[in-house]
Amino acid sequence: MKKKIGIVIGILIILFLAYSAWSYFSRPDGSSVQSREELLENIPNGTKWKITKETELKNYIISGMYSADGKSGIAVFEPLGNGKYKMSSREWRENDEIIISGYIIDGTWYDLVWFNGVKTEYAEIIYTIDDVEQEPIIHDAKEMDIFINASPAKDYSISVIYYDEDGNKYQ
Repeated sequence: MKKKIGIVIGILIILFLAYSAWSYFSRPDGSSVQSREELLENIPNGTKWKITKETELKNYIISGMYSADGKSGIAVFEPLGNGKYKMSSREWRENDEIIISGYIIDGTWYDLVWFNGVKTEYAEIIYTIDDVEQEPIIHDAKEMDIFINASPAKDYSISVIYYDEDGNKYQ
């Protein structure tokens, strides 16, 4: 009887170890767009994300994403080596809102801006430093790219305005 119990326990241990190994090796590693979408899945609960735009900054991947339930967002994937990435930041809004986020890479703060609303022509990013409005930084927005700017100072404010071809503002 003890021998049978030992065999059953041994089989259960082997099954548990096999399941653990399978779970570990089958989880997404961020090496592809599909894998990064899997890392984003269900955040927030029940939301399935699709990545539509990506750009790279110092080996980090910055992704623009959207969902069927009317949300858009920015996710940052940190390199782990060997082509693998982990999700290290994400932020989302309603589709008609401009996403302004930020992330520190190698000790530098970067402002991340993306708009997945209506088609626009260009965007103005305006920094205010010590109550002085700086010259706008103009970005071509026709391709709906993610805009990345290093912070201009330690203490500042940022405003972003997108314009469509008719001059209508989105902010």
